[in-house]
Amino acid sequence: MKRVFGIMLGAMMIVSLSSVKAQTWKVDPAHSSILFSAKHNGISFVHGRFDKFEGSVEGGSASDFSGAKVSFSADVQSINTNVAPRDNHLRSADFFDVENHPKLTFESTSFKKTGDNTYEVAGNLTMRGNTKPVTLTATHIGSTKTRDGKDLVGFQLKGEVNRNDFGVSGAGGSVAPMIEITCNIEMAVQ
Repeated sequence: MKRVFGIMLGAMMIVSLSSVKAQTWKVDPAHSSILFSAKHNGISFVHGRFDKFEGSVEGGSASDFSGAKVSFSADVQSINTNVAPRDNHLRSADFFDVENHPKLTFESTSFKKTGDNTYEVAGNLTMRGNTKPVTLTATHIGSTKTRDGKDLVGFQLKGEVNRNDFGVSGAGGSVAPMIEITCNIEMAVQ
């Protein structure tokens, strides 16, 4: 009898867990930024951003995002370094080749808690048609509620990518291969 009761309880737990729908979070582009920094001529940095992007996270709660799944894309045409001729050069076949590769994307493969408010986010980044694994560190900045009572969270993600690994290799030796990435993300439950 105890064995039958245990099996029934286990089956009910599986059914109730499978019926719980994972939360979907949507990135708010009006309160988020996708930034990059590249060393120029070994003596200074050029900073830029992507002005048009979208992202979502499946899973996680306002207090724990372990195991969440991230999907992100940026419109490469929207690259902005505040210098129009440089932005046009970055869009060209020397760098991003926007005509043939209009989007860059990121799909996470893991989202692991590493500390009280920190995570390691690993995934596949695709730029210029080349996909490579990257790992970012994520800091959960905080959580609050929207005006209509939905959960709202903020994260900052940081990491580095070697642009040459993705074929974004223009500018000869004047631009360092390692590009620093900082993403300031605000997202709400949908």
